[in-house]
Amino acid sequence: MKQLDSRWLLPVLILLYSMNFMDRSVLSIVGDALKADLSLSDGELGLLHSVLLITLIFLIIPGAALCDVLGRRRMLAIAAGLWTGAMALTGTAAGLVHLIGARALGSINEASVGAGGNAWLASWYPAEKRGRCIGIFQMSAPLGMALGTLLGGVILAWTGSWRAAFFLFIVPGLFCVLTVPRLPDRQAPAGKGYFRALPKLLKIRTLVFCGLGAGCYCIVKFAYQTWLPVLIMRSYEGISPWMAGAMAGSFLLMGAAGPVIGGSFSDWCARRGPSGRIRAIVACLGLVAASKFVLYWMTGLVPLSVLFAYGLFDGLLTMAPLPIYFTIAQDVVEDRFRAGACGLMGGIIYLTGGAWGPLLVGFFSDSFGGGAQGLRMAELVLLAFLLVSMLIFSLAAGSYARERRTDAEAASPDGTDPAGAAGTSGAAASAAGAMSASCAAD
Repeated sequence: MKQLDSRWLLPVLILLYSMNFMDRSVLSIVGDALKADLSLSDGELGLLHSVLLITLIFLIIPGAALCDVLGRRRMLAIAAGLWTGAMALTGTAAGLVHLIGARALGSINEASVGAGGNAWLASWYPAEKRGRCIGIFQMSAPLGMALGTLLGGVILAWTGSWRAAFFLFIVPGLFCVLTVPRLPDRQAPAGKGYFRALPKLLKIRTLVFCGLGAGCYCIVKFAYQTWLPVLIMRSYEGISPWMAGAMAGSFLLMGAAGPVIGGSFSDWCARRGPSGRIRAIVACLGLVAASKFVLYWMTGLVPLSVLFAYGLFDGLLTMAPLPIYFTIAQDVVEDRFRAGACGLMGGIIYLTGGAWGPLLVGFFSDSFGGGAQGLRMAELVLLAFLLVSMLIFSLAAGSYARERRTDAEAASPDGTDPAGAAGTSGAAASAAGAMSASCAAD
């Protein structure tokens, strides 16, 4: 099978990762139609959003580890195939149990691609450019959410069926199944004793702090992404699902610039001190907390035009922290554990909070009486988790300064280039240069 040029790597990985978020946002925009069709409550609808995230608790560590052991190309192609099948099952679901099973199966793609994609790119780019590169990859989240929201609204308005949008995903899924195995990679072998050594990464304090801090941030982020179109529809009388989807999609699309800005900002801060990336993420989280408070307070109280203008700004800020904690995690591990480290961090994220955001909003909304006011109050309550996230990352400053590795140290546990690596260093440098040029062109 002929290998593709390195210029394909970043676009294909972005498409593959974006599909996870298109899937989530389509469920958000068709949520009320699905709820009416299958007679679900807000709590059950929140469960459908959270079940994928809850499943990730169990799949993200083995999925990430298999990227290191089986190889990133092979594992990500398998994940893309399973996700494509899950979309077909979602579109044919007859009830809540069927939907839960399909949503759980689809989580294997995110369990593998998030870790494998970050590790793949981190191994191609030098540390001083790592934040920006991972930031471009993390554009997948807001891009996918925006495209899914926009397409979901259009397809629902055009067909009147919440099922049709899920069938649409079969096409890009099959494209990734065929393309990912042909992408270029120079992956370090996992080596003997990989699975025995993997749990020892939890002794890296920075990695644990990253998981806990990011988990609190993701509670707010996932709740925002999941319930935003519903909140707009409930807050403004007469607004159609298509219009609410277009507004929410525009906010999310604006957020696509957030990871690039956040990643570049973290690179800039990293050059100015050993704990620069920590200062960068704490500052970004503070801005997100303030902006989200204003957004939820004003929804339903100001004209749609004012909400739209402010929502674009808020969408940009919301996604800025995303690449920073992934970059911090990649800075403190050696090459052969890059995907596994992402998986361990992701497991902490979803176990300690990230999986529960949409579900918490649904149940809080029901307890506050539902409707627009109940949903708004639920979102405001969850903002407390951003303050906790800021505190956790602040506590990680000292450990990060001690534990971060140079590129040479990442290549080998003792900080030296392992036997045989010198012979490939020139080729690896050339590959990194080609990818840097591709990244700059994007």
